[in-house]
Amino acid sequence: MNIDNILNTGRKIIPKKVFASAQPFYHLLLSITGNIRYGFPGKKMIVVGVTGTNGKSTTTELILSVFKENGLKSGMLSTVAFEIAGKRAENTTNRTTLGRWQTPKKLREMVDAGCTHAIIEVASEGLVMNRVWGVPFDVAVFTNLSPEHLNTHKTMENYRNAKGLMFSGLKNSFKKSAPKTIVVNADDKEAKYFMGFEADQKITFGINDGQVWATNMYFEDETKYTLVDDKTKYEVRSSLPARFNIYNQLAAYSVGKALSLNPGKCIKGLEKVKKVLGRMEEVPNDIGIKIIVDYAVTPDAFELLFSELRRTTKGKIIAVFGATGDRDKDKRPLLGEVAAKMTNYLIITDEESYSENPAVIVDSIAEGVERVRKGNYEIILDRREAIKQALVLAKVGDTVVITGMGHQKYRNVGGDKKVEWNEAKVIGNILSELK
Repeated sequence: MNIDNILNTGRKIIPKKVFASAQPFYHLLLSITGNIRYGFPGKKMIVVGVTGTNGKSTTTELILSVFKENGLKSGMLSTVAFEIAGKRAENTTNRTTLGRWQTPKKLREMVDAGCTHAIIEVASEGLVMNRVWGVPFDVAVFTNLSPEHLNTHKTMENYRNAKGLMFSGLKNSFKKSAPKTIVVNADDKEAKYFMGFEADQKITFGINDGQVWATNMYFEDETKYTLVDDKTKYEVRSSLPARFNIYNQLAAYSVGKALSLNPGKCIKGLEKVKKVLGRMEEVPNDIGIKIIVDYAVTPDAFELLFSELRRTTKGKIIAVFGATGDRDKDKRPLLGEVAAKMTNYLIITDEESYSENPAVIVDSIAEGVERVRKGNYEIILDRREAIKQALVLAKVGDTVVITGMGHQKYRNVGGDKKVEWNEAKVIGNILSELK
């Protein structure tokens, strides 16, 4: 019997409440045994960890591109994909930080493939659950902080402190050739907290503040801005849209700076990333509307996303969204409020209900909508039909934005039931039908 079968059997025979309370110890045991089994592979590479509420996946992709442009054989573990020495596979686990033995196993595969550098997207839940125990980080990156995962952490302070675990561990982390470095978004209100941990060096980035900063920003067919590193200026042209992606690029450049990489090559690395799956991903069509798929699931992410779409949309914004079951119930009406303020028409639908009644979830979202306005929204629980309705309503010049699922390849509905789902493909099929 393999490890997966043993663990699945354990889950079935141990009461859920007991299993939940023991999870951190369960994952710690797995991390210890996994690292022993695979020879603590994180010690054999320079490892960068990226944490924050929004922008982690994009930042991780950008860092990988910066490394590759500088000739570094690298690996990456993100919510979206895994890449090992140039070989790429989609992450179909619907998990940001891998559990069980998967993280040390993937890192061992990187070492065996000759990788010298690794980038890991690290979730707060993964940190408190000890899923990255035994991984000696060399660079810790903080993108931003806004309410999320409060079903697990209960308070924003606990949530922040969970992310701080990666930073607090730097001082005692296994020493390698690279200096232990903290990279922090200086514009975030929690910047001071993350800068307070011990490290060999600290680098800040931002638009309003920071050692690495952006100015002369221009958004039209492409994003253009001037990146300023101390007194040196670099002109950046990027296919990634929106102001928030500039923050992600500044973070990635700062990692290159931390490791003394060639600045010009770092800029080229930023410019080579054309898109990130499920992140402001535009679905091509020939009917004259803009269709966007995005992973946004928090009120802050909604505000950033809709602000960008408002700037670039000539017509109306039609949003299709829901919320995940079994977690963060307080944010549901907030999602409705933000969407009602910033879009023209809403279709509230099922996202991933897990064990909850999807009707209860969407009603909670609708309460937030009703606080802002009456009407101009509808509820369609069937997600496919909700998307179809949005596409039927859209006219030339409008934008249809579908949030929540992003790159994911299945949805969790009805408890543990998983339904195959690819948002972009679903949209493509509907467009073919409508023709």
